[in-house]
Amino acid sequence: MPAGPPLSALPERPDSLARQVHDILSEMLLSGQLRPADRMSMRDLADQLGVSVMPVRDAVSRLVAAGALESRPNRAVAVPLMTRAGFRDLTEIRIHNEMLAVRLATLRMSVPQLDQLRQLEIAFCMSLEGPDSRDAVRANKTLHFHIYESAGSPVLRDVIAGMWLKAGPVITLDLGEASRRSRNAASVSNHADLVRAIVAREPDAAAHALEADIRSAAEFILSRDVLRD
Repeated sequence: MPAGPPLSALPERPDSLARQVHDILSEMLLSGQLRPADRMSMRDLADQLGVSVMPVRDAVSRLVAAGALESRPNRAVAVPLMTRAGFRDLTEIRIHNEMLAVRLATLRMSVPQLDQLRQLEIAFCMSLEGPDSRDAVRANKTLHFHIYESAGSPVLRDVIAGMWLKAGPVITLDLGEASRRSRNAASVSNHADLVRAIVAREPDAAAHALEADIRSAAEFILSRDVLRD
């Protein structure tokens, strides 16, 4: 498992520690640092983060309740390996909510936010050329959440984040490897259409580009036969 950032200067309150551990683990799930079927012990997590097991256990319990992690014997946890049916269901709900967020963002994004969006698109394209597929997953997540946060709806953003806790590890099965250049080209094209439509203030076109991006990734993942039946 990739090491999380150390928590060397955290406040001592257990609830504060648990919140920060939860935020770190959530980001690792959202950005693809954790992959399906990855397994870790709570003691190892606590040692990596420089905290006791208690805040780790509390944070993990919340993520297990959200369906983002699974409890295993001997105080271990794992990233669930999603079923094909569950992945299809998640994909449809993601599309519904993320298309709404994109429509809102297209109408509400400020000029500085549009400039940042263009830079994030460039960063995403560059990340696909690197040796580590996790860089592409992180860049993809950063671009998407810049859009969702620009929608101006904290409730909708949180709903989307909850779905990405489950989707993030699965997205690592899609992006970044040289053997998937045709898939990466489709992702670059879909992102270009998405950004172009947002900049042009065309909410329907932006929403359809977002849908095409999610569906093409989902179809590729399903074609690889890596999910459970």
